[in-house]
Amino acid sequence: MRILPVSIIITVMVISILVHVPAPAVAVSTGGVDSPSNIWAPYGPFSPNLRLSYYSSETTEFQDFELGKLDLTDWPVATASYGSYDGNPDFALSPGEGQFGMFGVDFNYASSTWASWGCDWAHGNSACGIEIREAFAHLIDRTSFVNSGPLQGAGQGLADPSPPAKTPSASSISTQVAWDSFTGQTIEGLTHPADSSAFNIAPSPSGFAQPGSPDSCAARDHLIAANIGLHDLNQDCVIDGNSPGLANIINHPIRFMIRSDDPIRRALGLGLANAINQVFGVNAVVPTLGSIAQLRPLVFISAPEGVTDDWDVYTSGWNLGGPFPDHLRPLYGSTFASDQCGGAQNAETNNYGFLCVSSFDTYANAASQTADVQTFSTQTLAAFNQFGLHVGSIPVYSRGIRTAALRTLAGAVDQRGQGFSNPWTLLSGHNNTAYTPSNPLFKFGGGQNMIRWGQRQGTSQLNPFKAETLWEFNLIGEVYDTLFAASPIEPANVMCWMCDNYQLSVDSQGNTHFLVELRQNLRWQDGVPLNASDVKFTLLNFRDVPAANLVANVQLVLSVTILASYLLDIKMQGQSISHIINLASVPIIPRHIWELTGDKTYGDVGKADPAKTSTSYDMLSSGTFIGSGPFMCRSVFAADFGKVGTGCASNSDGSRSGQALGVGATVILQAYDLTSQSGNVDPFLQYMRSYNTAWGTGTGAAAQSGQFQEFSWADRYDNGTVTIRDLASVASCYGKTDSTGCLDYSYWLRPAFHPGTPTTIGSEITIVSSHLDDAWVYPFSWSGVQSKQPGQTLENIVPFTP
Repeated sequence: MRILPVSIIITVMVISILVHVPAPAVAVSTGGVDSPSNIWAPYGPFSPNLRLSYYSSETTEFQDFELGKLDLTDWPVATASYGSYDGNPDFALSPGEGQFGMFGVDFNYASSTWASWGCDWAHGNSACGIEIREAFAHLIDRTSFVNSGPLQGAGQGLADPSPPAKTPSASSISTQVAWDSFTGQTIEGLTHPADSSAFNIAPSPSGFAQPGSPDSCAARDHLIAANIGLHDLNQDCVIDGNSPGLANIINHPIRFMIRSDDPIRRALGLGLANAINQVFGVNAVVPTLGSIAQLRPLVFISAPEGVTDDWDVYTSGWNLGGPFPDHLRPLYGSTFASDQCGGAQNAETNNYGFLCVSSFDTYANAASQTADVQTFSTQTLAAFNQFGLHVGSIPVYSRGIRTAALRTLAGAVDQRGQGFSNPWTLLSGHNNTAYTPSNPLFKFGGGQNMIRWGQRQGTSQLNPFKAETLWEFNLIGEVYDTLFAASPIEPANVMCWMCDNYQLSVDSQGNTHFLVELRQNLRWQDGVPLNASDVKFTLLNFRDVPAANLVANVQLVLSVTILASYLLDIKMQGQSISHIINLASVPIIPRHIWELTGDKTYGDVGKADPAKTSTSYDMLSSGTFIGSGPFMCRSVFAADFGKVGTGCASNSDGSRSGQALGVGATVILQAYDLTSQSGNVDPFLQYMRSYNTAWGTGTGAAAQSGQFQEFSWADRYDNGTVTIRDLASVASCYGKTDSTGCLDYSYWLRPAFHPGTPTTIGSEITIVSSHLDDAWVYPFSWSGVQSKQPGQTLENIVPFTP
């Protein structure tokens, strides 16, 4: 599955679509996303270690989970396993909810196959191409496939290229049926009935139109109407064997890339291939079954790094974060079709099928340039309509998901549209000491103090410029951090994460500006300070190199202006409900590692080193897998034990691994906190949101381990922000050895910071000043006490600690 990392506070309620998922009977359930017990915290990590284990499929991953070898899985539980999982008291299961994912069938519009059939698809615009794709679409009964196929009802059929859990959810039925060009028309003696939904006339119990069925006959109608020399004169709904155009199909069969490592997509691909062969009456399809690692070079990589014309059809899957269907433009817009339709060349573009339909672009672009939710919905529905009229792809299903974790994993967060497998769980997850498992196999961490996270498949690229899949970003997202972050419960509510605050404005040209103040205490995991130049470097280079997946998030960045070391202005094209959501999904990378030496392409920052943005660059092997996120890659091998940026990955045989993580590989990450490292004197050599109840004890820099506790202390008046009033209070106590003239003496005094003068307040002032303007969830109110923390509150956030 590919991932599109994904708007101004928007008061929109995003409701997960109800799907048919049986309720748990015995196993512990969290109660759902909106349950008051589903608490999330904006700090952590609580666990000192995180291990990622890589598998060949969900089958082998869940086998290990059932043996107690994993604490957390990354994939929905199979419907067939609901009964046994529900009956296990040591398992925690999320209730059924709609997934922010979609699966279907994509086409390669740059393929020569279609022209060889006698029809130039013209990037989705030719009438003959639309007819052929309508034919294929009629062969899949989406609803029956969801209910009768491997999903067994745990999902929802799709007509539009977007999960129904997003807003707007889908085109109306009246709009869908209008997409079919032949209702009521007679084609070679057969009348085409009216559709009941998108390219579907009648139920096909198997999920695929059988020979002679209404939809099989509809497919025959559209193939004939494509005018590529196909006929059915005997009206049996199978193309006549003597049709003059049939030789072109036989000589140029469809190169169908079918994901074999996903049983649902495998069933979809094989079922459609069989239905296509049946309506043609010949073997019109040559299927290639493979994993993401095997099919990625064929489907996702094009010129100049690969071959563009090496596939025709693919069983696609997308993980689409965020509350809105703002993925339409990057996935299907002409701008993102590499250089096929006037855009910039990108060998790993999101629009890897090279669809270019100008009428669709008009509405998708308009949706991306409005800050009004109603206007966005109107334009998005219009884009859905144009997509359906051109049959841009065949959306088939979105899963209904229930996700599993061990009950001994405390702190699991049920994120909307994702379930338990998400960064918030990894931030809050820890040993549940209040629960003793019925079966000792299911101890947290297998008896070790670590979260063991299963990964359904491996990785090929960890380079942020080249990464594409969910599993690659799972690892990247723990080592790197983002400027903003969206609430796991209310994904339209985005807070400052690496920043203290931001101010939004619109200039006279109608462009949006984010004036962002960064935190002062940010450090890369190698100890180098992180500042505004890193943010500028990241955004402009991801835009211009461009980054394979992340370019979609920054393509509308017009400029970044550094105003001070920790102050910058990000200028975005136009106005959009998605601008801040897009920025919230961009991992910030270290300029001092990635920049081309001596280059000043952007004035005060340079462009990325081309040697490091190439497919061949392996950060793990080069020792540069260094971010500022909650976990760090630190070597476990004797040759460089403890070195940051390398050596955290092992192959199945225990040997050192690079970024290509295959079956049996593991990655062990450590919580980013090096304050106690020998020789360290930097108290901020730790994650900026670290949590340590021992803060204010110990010696040296380690006494400041726990940035949440330090922030909470510095925020003397519980405003959720460290203000000048807090600083004035501690400053009034400078040099004091008792409460005389310093009413808050006992509050401020921390002897561990100055053991040589344990009763005299001194360095406390420096520490508080280093947090001046720090806020934890800006622009929201954490406590909800409007007199102290005005603003909208966040659903299910851990209670504010005064």
